[in-house]
Amino acid sequence: MNNKKQEFSEFKDIHTLKIQSNLEETFELYGNDSCGLIEPMKYSSLNGSKFIRSLLVYATGSILNIDPKLLEQPAIAIELIHTYTLIHDDLPCMDDDDIRRGSPSCHIKFNESSAILAGDALQSLAFEILSNKKYDEISHKTHLDWVNYLSSSIGLNGVAGGQYLDLSINNKSVDLYQLKKIYYLKTSNLIAPCIMLPYMLDDNYPTKFDSLLLFGLTLGLSFQIKDDLLGYTGSSNILGKTKNKDELRNQPNYVNLLGVDETSQLLEENKELMNKILEDMGFKNTMLHKVSNYIFDRKF
Repeated sequence: MNNKKQEFSEFKDIHTLKIQSNLEETFELYGNDSCGLIEPMKYSSLNGSKFIRSLLVYATGSILNIDPKLLEQPAIAIELIHTYTLIHDDLPCMDDDDIRRGSPSCHIKFNESSAILAGDALQSLAFEILSNKKYDEISHKTHLDWVNYLSSSIGLNGVAGGQYLDLSINNKSVDLYQLKKIYYLKTSNLIAPCIMLPYMLDDNYPTKFDSLLLFGLTLGLSFQIKDDLLGYTGSSNILGKTKNKDELRNQPNYVNLLGVDETSQLLEENKELMNKILEDMGFKNTMLHKVSNYIFDRKF
């Protein structure tokens, strides 16, 4: 293994364990006096997650030399929000998937009502954590900015709105522009905060806002396009979810609109654009660059 791969591998292993531990501590802290709802929350959050979003949080923080402890709250909050969206996505009234991360989906393991409430509680817990004044080094304004940015990212003009549009195009003809809009809303809006929230701890954040946002949104779009490709070229065992789910549901995606070859080419173009953004910002060969490449090169 060369030095760059070893460096990334060590970073991934260390921070995967860190976020796993932080989530376990969070559930222990908040679940002591809780009802049984904590069990589906823990099951869905800790069972087989790759923690890619929190890796992006810590990778962005490493560029800015931010104390890792100050990144705990955004990393945990984003992972909880992500898990809530997955639980609700898998419900029969949504994408109707029985498998998530190689195991039974939350509503299969428990039941539909438990899954709905677990998702609701995870979202609430995320903002409780994000708004908590735990460290003096983080200003009240930053906490407010965090909550404002993340809440707007997952609501009407974010993940929820994107999911609504996604459900509305079932069995309908859709063009690439419409599909791109859905992907930006559903996926990019939960990838971009992984970059933006850590940067809100930096004094130069306003001057870099546009470049950071473009990078985060492009990475999110690419993440979903990569998922589309893997849905056709991967296996259910490796993916940890149902293969060709979109095709089975007659749901449009990049591959069934463009084909595998053209979709692969588009993904490479996005990768070049992101590398250019990072290079222009002086972030080439940083850990953020390495985590981004990991997202492009993954097999799951």
